[in-house]
Amino acid sequence: MAQQDFLRVGVTGGIGSGKSSVCSIFRELGRVVLGADEIAQTVMEQDPDVRRNIMAAFGADSYLPSGALDKTRMGAVVFGSASSRKRLNAIVHPAVFGALDRAIDDLPSANRHPYLIIEAALIFESGMDKRLDYTVVVHADEETRIERLMLRDHVERPDVLRRMAAQLPAEMKVERGDFIIENNGPVGELRPRVLFIDRLLQTIHHPAS
Repeated sequence: MAQQDFLRVGVTGGIGSGKSSVCSIFRELGRVVLGADEIAQTVMEQDPDVRRNIMAAFGADSYLPSGALDKTRMGAVVFGSASSRKRLNAIVHPAVFGALDRAIDDLPSANRHPYLIIEAALIFESGMDKRLDYTVVVHADEETRIERLMLRDHVERPDVLRRMAAQLPAEMKVERGDFIIENNGPVGELRPRVLFIDRLLQTIHHPAS
């Protein structure tokens, strides 16, 4: 990665951990948050090379007649088969990395300082962590995460467990993270923890002389 005068900070966590809530607080603090998962969705629908490769690998019915990605079908690919998931990721992740780099380059300089946030579910799984300066892992106990997802998405426990199995175990994310935010309690407990990391990142970028 080229020399830069700002920090790239990833925010990740197991499904249901609350990383989106953490990123909302970073936004309230005025930090730019780029959503890699949203960028991936855009890439899959708008990048002609990615579309062509997905259809070649998984069939033309990966897309609806409208041209939009068939999320139900591709969700079955992602959560149903490790080999298919790996094949899809090999198509999508390089394009997402490129789109993220372009999005960062397009930001006004002031909006990148002292750091910006990249929110992504698969930071470690995709190798994105190697492109970041620091990674924040949002962590919650498995049972807490299961209950949140069942309530949020109106799905049954087996569906939640299947989704969890498609990601790196939460404990491994914690081991690999630079900063850990515990999120087992009410959302109000998150803000002071995010504020602490915000101050810490500013100190890292502008160390005392």
